[in-house]
Amino acid sequence: MSTAVDTELADAGDQRIDWVARHSPVLNRLTRERLADGALAGRRVAVVVHLEAKTAYLALLLAEAGAEVVAAGSNPGSTQDSVCAALARRDIEVHARHGSPPEEFERDLLAVADTGPELVVDDGLELTARIVEHRPDLVPGLRGVTEETTTGIGRLRALDAAGKLTFPALRANDAWCKHLFDNRFGTGQSTLAAILRLTNTCAPGKLVCVVGYGWVGRGLAQYASGLGARVVVVEVDPVRALEAVMEGHEVAPLAGALPRADVVIAATGGVDALPAAALPFLRDGVLLANAGHHDLEIDVHALAGRATSRTVPRPGVETFTFDDGRRAHLLAGGSLVNIAGADGHPVEIMDLSFSVQALAVHHLATNDLAPGVHAFPAELDREIARTKLATLGIELDDLTPAQRAFHDEWAV
Repeated sequence: MSTAVDTELADAGDQRIDWVARHSPVLNRLTRERLADGALAGRRVAVVVHLEAKTAYLALLLAEAGAEVVAAGSNPGSTQDSVCAALARRDIEVHARHGSPPEEFERDLLAVADTGPELVVDDGLELTARIVEHRPDLVPGLRGVTEETTTGIGRLRALDAAGKLTFPALRANDAWCKHLFDNRFGTGQSTLAAILRLTNTCAPGKLVCVVGYGWVGRGLAQYASGLGARVVVVEVDPVRALEAVMEGHEVAPLAGALPRADVVIAATGGVDALPAAALPFLRDGVLLANAGHHDLEIDVHALAGRATSRTVPRPGVETFTFDDGRRAHLLAGGSLVNIAGADGHPVEIMDLSFSVQALAVHHLATNDLAPGVHAFPAELDREIARTKLATLGIELDDLTPAQRAFHDEWAV
């Protein structure tokens, strides 16, 4: 980003970041306790997550701990220019712009790669994959990566299987204080809130089709049901499908669910959750939203190709009309609707998720881990949970000596 900062934009970004700071008690406490040991001093750290206020605050705390931080967005649709301006004014190097085209997005990520990061906070493995593919000479300098998403962990495992994972990577997404709360409550609430906000419609009585029943899908189904909607789940994994049934939801194949669905939410973390072949099954007036990963879940190109007209009736809503008169309303251009169409996860949820990321960076900096994919340490997960409970004024009992002795006797 240019050193010439738009003061008005930066002021607005500062306001957003200050709000996050006031509502992040766990992150504030843990980073200032654990990261004050100097382990990050002078370390080059790249933060490539959706570049909005909560991510910016994490970047600032890492810089406060002495790291040399460079930031970029993991999705142009979710980048907030005001936040970028605020970071730049605080001397954080930023390579991102809202709505940047693919070639510019690529240049920005490669510019971050060229800073030679030692530690990477990644989302979807967007930066790490590019370093491995396009900047292999920088790979030996990677001390470690901490990955935020299910999609990114899948890509890490693919790198590992191909023999290209020559550095340690932490599965931050699989931390209890991330996926149990962020993926379920964070995505569930923020996605439904974004859909209703963008369309000014109501949820009760509608049939919501959730495609994918991982932790994100569970959260979407839970919040949709809580708002009075009916839920039908599309899932290819039989265990997850059975789980959806046992939790009170209808389960159907895509072709059986789409003709009845008022809202379709893609949540697989992969590609083609709503492929071109499924478009003829869409009900007239359906709302289409992506809660999975980037703009890969809904085949937007096919949607545009089949439409005879395309209009924008509301900000963040595109209406595609087909030759038979059916209309499909695409939200946030097919990007992640809760981030591109609103402000993303609630700050209290990201307080937990970014506590995981901050402690993951510290763990990588202070331990010589072997190359490969590693779990986030359980003791750090528990510390985050205990800290959160403490900020809520909640105390827990300890095991009695008899209980502890019984547990230790039978522990494997």
